[in-house]
Amino acid sequence: MKEELFELKLQGYCCSQMVMEMGLRALGKQNEDLIEAISALCGDVDCEKPCGVLTAAQCLLHLADPKTGPENAADLEDWFEDAFGDKICSNLMEGQPINKVEKCPVITEETIKYVFEILELEC
Repeated sequence: MKEELFELKLQGYCCSQMVMEMGLRALGKQNEDLIEAISALCGDVDCEKPCGVLTAAQCLLHLADPKTGPENAADLEDWFEDAFGDKICSNLMEGQPINKVEKCPVITEETIKYVFEILELEC
């Protein structure tokens, strides 16, 4: 999975887009418009909003199964806060731009793995 995420990063994808693209691939779907739209969830180090990885993953859960999406999204949010200590981007980044390089890839990969586990998809 690391290699695929690295390739997406080289193509200019932000964290939110990586989550959705990996999910769509695992679901056997493509949607370039959705990938473009989901980039609105990408924040910056001082973004006072929920992490784009979390929100994109919640969107993916709803897309994959609208019936269980709300429950799965709530489960994901609880897991995310337990795993990373917060859900607000600026708190996760601690005001340090280097954390986009050090923390974001880990948060992205671990969140995708958890979403795939929820959806019973192969990594």
